[in-house]
Amino acid sequence: MKAKELAQLLGVSPATVSLVLNNKPGISDSLRASLLGKIRDLGCGNMIRCQEGCDPKDDAALSAARSGRPQVVLYLIYTGLEDPSHWEFAFFPQVLRGAGAEARENGWELVVLHMDPSGGDLSSLSAYADRAVGVIAQVSRADQVDLHRMRALGLPVVFVDTYRREKEASSVCVNNEQGMFRVVEYLKEKGHRRIGYVYGCETDSMDERRGCFCRALVELGLLDSLQKENEFFFPEDCDSPWETLEQSFRSTAHLPTALVCENDNAALHALRALKAVGLRVPEDVSLVGFDNRPLCSLTDPPLTSVKNDPDLMGRACVLLLQDLRRLMRLNTTPSLKMELPTQLVERQSVRDLT
Repeated sequence: MKAKELAQLLGVSPATVSLVLNNKPGISDSLRASLLGKIRDLGCGNMIRCQEGCDPKDDAALSAARSGRPQVVLYLIYTGLEDPSHWEFAFFPQVLRGAGAEARENGWELVVLHMDPSGGDLSSLSAYADRAVGVIAQVSRADQVDLHRMRALGLPVVFVDTYRREKEASSVCVNNEQGMFRVVEYLKEKGHRRIGYVYGCETDSMDERRGCFCRALVELGLLDSLQKENEFFFPEDCDSPWETLEQSFRSTAHLPTALVCENDNAALHALRALKAVGLRVPEDVSLVGFDNRPLCSLTDPPLTSVKNDPDLMGRACVLLLQDLRRLMRLNTTPSLKMELPTQLVERQSVRDLT
């Protein structure tokens, strides 16, 4: 159908139809919206060009505009993760909320898809490929995702708080190095020299966080105070975390004066285990968490922790997808890592030894 014929059906001038089809200024938003709806109802959505300001080489944007359906951001959740702690303390739901808010502000929809961690069928992603902005993947380890098959769909992929250099995967992460360095520096300022670490189920993010803690000890000259590098490293069993820690604390001849925990969940387990062996926080052992979940202000004593912003992380994932899309149109596919800042929140779980 020609634009002139469409104008006659709509009862407006050909010039007005041209402004609508080409997303040009000159008519009111209400009239534009009304005419766009009528054009789609007539089955002429393929005549509508890309939304104003979008790259004409952006196939997904063109496909979405012509179909009359919005572009989508796919949020892929790998179910059955080994470490449920982030879900228990509302980390990932807040990431999801931030991603949804940022997507809506760009005129996109957020579509949440669930997949088995073994890889599974990507056909559910394929159904949206023609109008998808990209994929946000939430998974404990990047190697659980068949990245190559995702890339075969022609979509950029951003991982949530997990990063593996060898996988060439882009990610938005917590700045673990900044957070851990500030924690160790803070404890050193408080007079602590024997600082231990509590960790649980292994994920990419937690592996990196533990490495950052070790590097902070070295940089701040505290590693020499340990008889051996792992003397004060306390793993917790995923099935019985506080019981495992309780046994470790009982069997350790000289506990550290302070414990840094990989997240607030581990700190809660450590607090319970310390009390079980008759030790007080912070009088006997100081305790610091990471993530600053709401539980930190409810523990006894309230827990010092490292604050990050999961809502901002979700928004940043969508923003990074936009950058990757632009780079893909320039025929390059780099791996980008965006790190979000942290802040130490001091409460009553650390004793000043100076």
